[in-house]
Amino acid sequence: MLEGKIIKFYRELRNMTQKELGDGICSGTHVSKIERGLTEVSNETIQFLANRLQIDIQNEMNLYRSVELLLKKWEEAIIMKLDVKTENIKKQLEQIALLQIPDFHRTHTLLLTRYYILTEQRNKAETLLQEMERWTELSPREKSMLLHIKGIYGLQMKHDYYEAIDLLKQVDSTYYNNPEYYYHMAVAYHSTNSRVLSYYYASKALRFFERSHCYARVIETEMLMLIQIEQEPTSGPQNEKYIELIEMCENFGLEKQKALLLHNFGYHSLLHGHFENACQYYKESMQLKDPNTSNYLGSLEGYVNAATLLGKEPITKLLQLAEKGIKTAHENGSTTFVHFFQMHIYRLKKQYDEYYHYLETELYPHLKKLGYVLPAEHYEIILFDFYHQNGDVKRANEYAKFIADKNRRTNHFV
Repeated sequence: MLEGKIIKFYRELRNMTQKELGDGICSGTHVSKIERGLTEVSNETIQFLANRLQIDIQNEMNLYRSVELLLKKWEEAIIMKLDVKTENIKKQLEQIALLQIPDFHRTHTLLLTRYYILTEQRNKAETLLQEMERWTELSPREKSMLLHIKGIYGLQMKHDYYEAIDLLKQVDSTYYNNPEYYYHMAVAYHSTNSRVLSYYYASKALRFFERSHCYARVIETEMLMLIQIEQEPTSGPQNEKYIELIEMCENFGLEKQKALLLHNFGYHSLLHGHFENACQYYKESMQLKDPNTSNYLGSLEGYVNAATLLGKEPITKLLQLAEKGIKTAHENGSTTFVHFFQMHIYRLKKQYDEYYHYLETELYPHLKKLGYVLPAEHYEIILFDFYHQNGDVKRANEYAKFIADKNRRTNHFV
């Protein structure tokens, strides 16, 4: 009986015993049976108990029936990255005490964790993840939803891409009707330089986002697929596709996606030696981001790199930007960017001994530990060249072996 569930919830919330609640109305034993739905009870008795608990029982029953739908809408808003709707529903939910009832508590906790990851509130996300580690007897849907959330956390906050892949591969789509997790699989495989798998899972996610008419996620997914294409040696220029996607962002007012596209367009330009364009796109991307976030630091680091290669900005200005970057990275715990900006400082000051020592002892091990495959491979080549040019054949061969092992293929030739 729904009334019994609600009465039990508010009785425990008020720290009342069953005897205290029933005093003068009915026995504590009868209250127990009402709460468990084991007895018929008059509307008058329910109203007396509700009055003592200071609740409007009819209003609470209506709220109970609306919570499940509201949680579903909140999940959809988070998945589709509808920021305003996500915040509005969160505020509505915060006004509903019944969220703590066992029927809703787990789903709400799972979604709240997703919200904290989405809004980069790492400490709050970690606290809830620790709580959920103690959960037992999860339903199949709860289990897959938790795996997905832990995968997103590993991907976006721990930057442990192999762990993220392992978690996401355990998601059971039979019970978990959220194909969005394919997108996170694609990002994880991209981060480990598995381009074919990344493109495959991105294409599965794209079909879901297109069916849902979620243009923000369609753009993000097409951008991810574009990155896989442009890394192929036979791929031609992709400038027109970037411009098309940026125009789509402008048409739909998708500022965050536009910022990400501009950042990637800057990186694309950098790879092709168009340093002036890279500087411009990185700068435009920074203008759309919060200066205190990791996303901003990524574009700032890209700008410093491109501007250094372009050679038109004064060294003093670039050093100031790198110092600003390393300070912000320390403040928000972005260890990777601390390393990158320190490398820029050594390079700008022409402290090459310190540069290579820091690369080998700090940055490179950090990238390997986190599974940053592409930048780790880039620096393996740099370290190979450094030792080869300095006549240290033994050390050069160590890095040559890393490079060779990654490109080794099993064959059946004599």
